[in-house]
Amino acid sequence: WYQRRVRGSSDGTVKLWSLGQQRCIATYRNHTQGVWTIAVKEGWNKFYSGGREATLFESDLKTSESSLLLKETGSILDVVVDDTNNSLWIGTTKTSVNKWELPSVKSSHTISDKPLVSTPAATIKGGDGLKSAIVLSDKQHVICTDSAGHCFLYNVLGAKLVKELGKVDVKEEVSVRNKQEFIPNWFSADVKTGMLTICLDESDCYSAWVCVKDDLDGNNDNKINYGGLIIQALLQNWVCTGAPNDPTEQECRALYSKQCALPPHTPFALIEGSDGCGRTLFRIRVDETGNPNDCRILDELIPGWVYDLRVKNEMPKFTKIAFYIEPYAEDPPPKSREGRLSANDFLAISKVIEYVGDKILGPQEGPNPVAHEILIFCNKQKLEPHMDLRTVKHTIWKSGSDLRLMYLVT
Repeated sequence: WYQRRVRGSSDGTVKLWSLGQQRCIATYRNHTQGVWTIAVKEGWNKFYSGGREATLFESDLKTSESSLLLKETGSILDVVVDDTNNSLWIGTTKTSVNKWELPSVKSSHTISDKPLVSTPAATIKGGDGLKSAIVLSDKQHVICTDSAGHCFLYNVLGAKLVKELGKVDVKEEVSVRNKQEFIPNWFSADVKTGMLTICLDESDCYSAWVCVKDDLDGNNDNKINYGGLIIQALLQNWVCTGAPNDPTEQECRALYSKQCALPPHTPFALIEGSDGCGRTLFRIRVDETGNPNDCRILDELIPGWVYDLRVKNEMPKFTKIAFYIEPYAEDPPPKSREGRLSANDFLAISKVIEYVGDKILGPQEGPNPVAHEILIFCNKQKLEPHMDLRTVKHTIWKSGSDLRLMYLVT
């Protein structure tokens, strides 16, 4: 047996290879879809193969004959042979593990649509895995639904479950929680494993800049980058070998840890390729990133776009939006290139109001200046002061041309 190997393929075939002869000596064509797992009985007289199509075949290595043994409820991921109890343990894409007893009588070795075993002898029931995920408009929270129909609210920046919502209407829940705001996508949410997985990619990880308030009065706008916060939090304990000694690094870490505190047991992985579908290079937990051996591995594997932020504190440039600000008119004239302005896409409309008052209207003269209210409009819709330019452009202006704003003094 040590000179033979059995290998499954994505084309549905299973091949028996002779290492001594260095060639394929038998091919089994039982499956119509990919074969994902193979288990061989002790003594190498039979093997069991399963995969995407959820069927398990029993094949005889001596006669090359096969039989349809059973049908599972989900694609078969793994099979373990229990020779002592003449049974199989099977794990599938469903959350439960089933025990199947093998037939006591010899099968006729014919392939038919009727399996030799119809029901499992025992089941170890698993939890209900997540099957869908919807990212909310604030790009901080995700609503997930499990296989039993229960909904959950997760916080991405905190890597934690915020609330169990129960069995609710998902569309209605998303509609209630979504606000009129636009923040660029900086991550993708995946639930293929039954758990919520957040994927960060170089192409958009640093695209979401936002302004937060430092105090209760709403003063001291602080510009933060969601992707940058997560990267700093994941690698907060990593000390890069040979990195320049920056005296402000500890201060920066303390600031990031306050804004984005991940549980120490949070796992993450470095994956080759995009969308989390490539080869896994390294798996680690947040609390393990400070271990000397793990630090050396991270030194070799950390990609450049992560290194530049984490070690060099180099943040990406802000995204700019071009816009015009003009007096309000029901039928505005065609705009010209004069007066074209540019600002960060997360600039609040309240800042535009300040600009109109200071730069366009100017300070009022006289002993008793009259207080005026400045209103900003886009497409004849009044804008709230807390809205930002990118939200206005994507939800109200809805055009690829330069944003056009109008002010009205009341």
